[in-house]
Amino acid sequence: MKHLISHIRMWSGEVLFREKQPATHFYLVLSGKIVVLDRSGRIIIRFYEADQMFGLPEVLAGADWKHTTIAYGKTEITSFPASVVFDRMENMPQNHQKFLNQMAQLSI
Repeated sequence: MKHLISHIRMWSGEVLFREKQPATHFYLVLSGKIVVLDRSGRIIIRFYEADQMFGLPEVLAGADWKHTTIAYGKTEITSFPASVVFDRMENMPQNHQKFLNQMAQLSI
């Protein structure tokens, strides 16, 4: 099965995902910044910059996003589908699977 890993270029203010959408991908910021907004959409509660990965706990938990995220300035990211992890979990040692299950509890 071929995984659809995507390189995405975003403009400032462009929405990556919205609160309550299913978490089907996790992300690596290549350049720029992604900000996580509170429920009002006016306050930044967290941000991710170049070389930071985010979204894996939500993907592992099969959760919906708890917040909306947007690009802050020109931003480039790589998007990884959940299948990148789930297809490999079947062949992982049990202690690695336990670690990933614990990560699922750390969603933003």
